[in-house]
Amino acid sequence: MKVKGIHAAPALLIVISALTAAAGRLDISKLGENTNPYLTVMIIELCCIGLPAVFFCLLRGGEYKGRLPLRALKLSHIGISAYALLVIVCGSIALSILMYNLFPEAFAASAASVSSSAVANYGQTDSIYAALAFGILPALLEEFLFRGIVFAEYSPWGGAAAVIMSSLTFSMLHFNPVRLPIYLYCGIILALLTAATGSFIPAMVVHTANNIFVLYFESYIYKVAGKHSGGLIMLAFLVITALLIAAALFFSASEKLYRTKSEKNAPSPLIRQRGAGEAPLLVQAFVSPTFIILVVFYLVASFLI
Repeated sequence: MKVKGIHAAPALLIVISALTAAAGRLDISKLGENTNPYLTVMIIELCCIGLPAVFFCLLRGGEYKGRLPLRALKLSHIGISAYALLVIVCGSIALSILMYNLFPEAFAASAASVSSSAVANYGQTDSIYAALAFGILPALLEEFLFRGIVFAEYSPWGGAAAVIMSSLTFSMLHFNPVRLPIYLYCGIILALLTAATGSFIPAMVVHTANNIFVLYFESYIYKVAGKHSGGLIMLAFLVITALLIAAALFFSASEKLYRTKSEKNAPSPLIRQRGAGEAPLLVQAFVSPTFIILVVFYLVASFLI
């Protein structure tokens, strides 16, 4: 398949977005008492994201496997992954507090899922199912799609295009405008982690850990965010301080990995293969007809459906 990445990636995401939007209108509670809702959610996730992504890779051909930023997890990736997780968790908490205070009703109603309350109300077995359905599987599928396929498709158009477009489309796929800044922020950190390590495996691990954190502890953030007190100010101060420290460590670890790659002449997933500069290439990605269609679909699905 010879279609350029700036056209092919949005085309794939249009299909996945349409399937995801349609699946979001399903009422799982009406499937019957003997139906495991968590297993149903996992099957839907596999059908909406996993199968189209695998089919896309097959269409791209056998050599496409070498284009994906896929490398084995190394010991040197553990530290930077831990820092990335702290940056994501602390930054997400800070953004959640901000968005909750700006749009309290809309933000509270836009919770990514009811999984937090589900974990609190069900037994251990159901908690494991919830972690698989709302935490682990989505992280694996989304990282394969966005930090794997989409990242690889935009990489020939430069690092800026690969990071920004994979992060922006990641935030759009959730169809949650109120939380879009949080998803975009997380996507950027995960994309930078992928660029630094040369693999989306660390991003999978970090994304999974963050999903589990949201699953079990996000409800407590709402309780604190809803209180205009000294406790909220203290939490915000601690979170921002931890964020700054974690960000410094993350970028320091990234610099060390890049320096090591340079010394070893190791290939980078962000080597630009086009002739123009970063900015013109990024503009080309934004004005791609398929990307414009994807944006229109996102707006319609998010605000009108």
